[in-house]
Amino acid sequence: MTNLPFEEQLRKERGEIWSRLALSAKTDSEAPDKICSEWSLVADDLLKKAFDYCFSQEKVALFTLGKLGSHELNLSSDVDLLLVAENEEAISLSHLRKFQKILSERNFQGFVFRVDFDLRPGGKQGPLIPTIDQFKDYYGNYGETWERLAFVRLRPVCGDLHVQTEVMAFAKKFSFRKHLDFTLLEDLKTLRSKIQGHYWARTQDDVIDLKLGVGGIRDVELFAHALQVIHGGRDTSLQVRGTTEALSLIEQKQLLPTEEARFLCSHYWNLRKLENYVQALHDEQTHLLKMKESHPDFVTTALKTLANEMKRCDQIVKTLLGEAPQEISLKEELAKVGLPESDLEELWQEILGQEVLSRNKGRDELARKAFLASFLETLQEQKGDIRRGLLLLKDFIHGTRAKASFFSMLLREKELLQELAWLFGHSPYLSRILCNRPELLDSFVYRAQDKPSEDLGTLLEELAEKRLLSEVINGSKFLEDKDLPTLLQNLSSTADTIVENLLAALKKEYPSQIQVLALGKWGGQELGFRSDLDFIFVVPDEPTENDFKVAKRFITRLTEPHRGGNIYSIDMRLRPSGKAGPLVIPKADLNAYLSNEASAWERQAYLKARWIGDANEIPFTHFMNRGLTTEELQELDRIRQQLLPASSSIPNLKFSEGGLVDVELAAQTYLLSHKINPPSSHTMDFLSQMGAKSLALQHNYGRLRQIEQMLQLVASESLVELQPNHESFQPLALALQIPPANLQNEVSELLAGNIAILKELDPRRQPH
Repeated sequence: MTNLPFEEQLRKERGEIWSRLALSAKTDSEAPDKICSEWSLVADDLLKKAFDYCFSQEKVALFTLGKLGSHELNLSSDVDLLLVAENEEAISLSHLRKFQKILSERNFQGFVFRVDFDLRPGGKQGPLIPTIDQFKDYYGNYGETWERLAFVRLRPVCGDLHVQTEVMAFAKKFSFRKHLDFTLLEDLKTLRSKIQGHYWARTQDDVIDLKLGVGGIRDVELFAHALQVIHGGRDTSLQVRGTTEALSLIEQKQLLPTEEARFLCSHYWNLRKLENYVQALHDEQTHLLKMKESHPDFVTTALKTLANEMKRCDQIVKTLLGEAPQEISLKEELAKVGLPESDLEELWQEILGQEVLSRNKGRDELARKAFLASFLETLQEQKGDIRRGLLLLKDFIHGTRAKASFFSMLLREKELLQELAWLFGHSPYLSRILCNRPELLDSFVYRAQDKPSEDLGTLLEELAEKRLLSEVINGSKFLEDKDLPTLLQNLSSTADTIVENLLAALKKEYPSQIQVLALGKWGGQELGFRSDLDFIFVVPDEPTENDFKVAKRFITRLTEPHRGGNIYSIDMRLRPSGKAGPLVIPKADLNAYLSNEASAWERQAYLKARWIGDANEIPFTHFMNRGLTTEELQELDRIRQQLLPASSSIPNLKFSEGGLVDVELAAQTYLLSHKINPPSSHTMDFLSQMGAKSLALQHNYGRLRQIEQMLQLVASESLVELQPNHESFQPLALALQIPPANLQNEVSELLAGNIAILKELDPRRQPH
C-alpha cells in the first residue's frame, strides 16, 4: 500500500494504465473497442474515487456523457461530466473546486483527466451544480436537439441514488419521445453543416480529421443517435449507449440495410483505432492524422482505403441528414407549375406570413420556402388541384400552430410530403380531418396506434382517433388504388374494433351479456365514408339494469363530441317498433317479432344483420320461410317509387332508378321472395344468388359504389348527386382518371343497364 497523497496516487494509477493501453494502440496489439472499454472502466473507477473523496456526504450524483457515457472513451479525450444535486442545500462549490483540481491539475506525474462541465443546463452560463428541479426545468423548456442527442449517452457513475433515478428518468423522456419530432432532422442537418463548414479545412490532402471530417467519427455518431432518437420513443430497445450495440439494433430492426449498418460499424472502429493511435503518440487530444509522416504498417494500410470509406460514410449519412435548403424564389416556383404569379401570390404570401415558432428564423424560413416549392411541384406531378391544395395546406399549418419544424420534417420525409400533397390536392374530406386533428400526422406516418388504454376517458380519445386515422389511411390508399372491397372491409373492421373495445370497457364497470347487432352497411361489412352505424342491442334473456346502463353509456360515449367530432353517428330506428321500441331487446323476442310480426321492409333490413364479435353465426335467416305475399310485394314497390328522386335529370348515385339503393332493395326482395338464405350479409353475396344475369348487376353496382365513395373523398360535403356543373365533378373525374364527359355517360349507362336487368329479376317490378 502506497503512502502517496490521494491526488498523486490517482495520477500514478492513471499513468501506469494509460501507458500500457497507449502501447497497445501504437502497436495495434489490441482491438480498439477493447482499449476504449477498458479505459472507460478505469475512468469510472478513478472518478468514483475522486467523487467519494470530495462528495461523500452530499446528496449529489455524478453523471458522464459523450464517449465515456457509452464506455467508448479514447485515450486522450476530455471527460464530459455533469453533477446534479437533490436541492440547493446539497450544493457545495468548494467541494466541486476540490474535485476539479484533483482531476485536472498537472504536475510532474501528469494529470488524471481533462474534465468538461459545459454540458450542464445552461452551458457555461448555467449553475455549476444544478438541482434536480433546475435540470428538469431547463431541459423541459429550453433543451435543444443537440442536447437530446448528447443525453443518449448520459450515464450515472456514482452518488445519491435518488438523484440518479430522477435525472435518468427525465433524460430518457427528453431524448426519446413517443411522437414524431418535426425539428430533429433539420436541426441535425444544420448541426452537421456547421461542423463541416467550420472544420472542412482540417481535412486536406496531407491531413485527415478523423473525428470532425466529412464521413468521420462524429458523422457516424450523429447518424446512429439520430435514428435512435427518432425511433427510440416507440421502441425502447433502441435506448442504448454503445455505438456497436446501436448500429446492431438499427440493422436488426431494418432501419438501415445490413450492408450499410455493418460498414458503418467497421468504419467507426477503424477510425477509432487511428484516433487512439494519434492520441497515444504524445497523450494529446488530437484527431488529426498527418499523411506525410511515417506510420506503422497497420496505419499505412488503413490509409490506402480511408478516403473512399469516409466518402461512402458521407453518402450513407446524407440519406438521413441531407443537404441544407437553398433560397427559393416565389416567381420561379410559380412559373414552374405554369400558373401566373398573380393567381397564387396572395395565397403563397399568406402561408409565408404565418408567424412560426422558431429559435432559428433564418434557417426555418429557408426550410419553409423549400418545402413550399417541393409541395407545389408534387401537386403538379400528381395532377392535384393546386389552389385547393394550398388552401388546405394553409389551414393545416394553422392547425399545427405554425411550428417551423413542420416544414423541416417534411423536407426530410419525402414520402410523407407526397402523401400530404396527394390528400390536399385530391380530397378535401380527408384533408379536413388532418386540419382539425394535425396530431394524427404521427400515427399516419407510423401507420400504427398504441394498445387501448385502461382509462375510459383516454380510451374514448383513442377510439375517436382510430376512426379518423382509419379513414385517412384507407382513403389515401383508395384514392390511389381504387380498391373498393378492401376499403369497405377495412372501414367496417375499424368500426368493429372500436365498438368491441368500447363495449368491453363499459362491461368492466357494469357486467353484462349485451351484444351489438350491426345492420345496414355496417352489418354487410360495407361501411363507407361519412356512414352512420345502424345497430340494435340484444341480450340473451330479459334485460337487467346493467344492460340498460351499458346501452345508454355506449350511445353517449359513441356520439358525444371529441376532438375532430364524435366517434360515430348512430341510427337505431331499425329496432322493433322503431323509435318507440325498447332500447335493449331479448333475443327470443326479436326472433319472434321477425318471424311473426315484422313487415317486409323490416325483414329486408335484417338480412343485413351481423353480430359484432361473433363471425360464425348468420342471424335471423329462419324468417325466410315466410316468403313475400302479393300485398307485401306491392308495398315494397310503393316504397321503391317513393324513394326515387323528384328530379330525374340529375343522376343520383343512391336513389335514382337503377342506383345503389334500388339494387340493394331489389336483391333483398329477391332473397325473401325466393326464400334463399344468403352466404353472408354482404350485398355482393345477395346479388350472387340472383342467377347468371346478376353478374352484370354485380359489376355495375360495384362501379357505382366505387364512384360514390370517391365522390365522398373529393367533395367538400356529403353528396350523392352527380352534377356536371358542381365543383366536385371535375375533381371526381380526375380522381377516377377518366374524362368528365365519359364519367357522365358511364353513370347514365350503369343506371340504364341496372334498370334493364332489374325489370327481369326484381320481384317488386313484376306483375302482381
